[in-house]
Amino acid sequence: MDKKKSNIKSAILQVGVVLFLIIGYFSIDFNSLYQSFKPEASFVNQDTNCDLHKTSCLITIQDGTSFDLEVTPKEIPLMKELTFTIKSNKNDLKDLTLNIYATNMFMGEFDLPIKNLGNNLYEAKGTLPTCPMGNMQWNAEIRVEKGLETVGARFQFKTDK
Repeated sequence: MDKKKSNIKSAILQVGVVLFLIIGYFSIDFNSLYQSFKPEASFVNQDTNCDLHKTSCLITIQDGTSFDLEVTPKEIPLMKELTFTIKSNKNDLKDLTLNIYATNMFMGEFDLPIKNLGNNLYEAKGTLPTCPMGNMQWNAEIRVEKGLETVGARFQFKTDK
């Protein structure tokens, strides 16, 4: 009889733990949690009138470094390779990455290495995933480490599907 009670208590405990994990999984905002582990950065956002579907967008960050980002192809398709071309006023930038993530749904984060092509030109290539929801809003961030401070440029664009 004691063994049956022990088995029942063990089963109830296991079911309770599983329910706790399931409820926790659906109630925790993992994107916010993930973002909280990234070091703080101060970003300059692109002008809201600039549309990466039509032209390149220029941002000058706090330390005077400028980034002029152009995305090709211009329609910014999903599931096809995109080229992110960056012109800067500095030719010696190192260890740059282009961090891309959706803002209206967690679609993962994409850290694309930025290659220095010389002559103040930089380039990153990557593919964005498709989403059945459509109308995704994305941020593309370039971070520059300045000692203990991180500054950067935040470009924003939308995709249709």
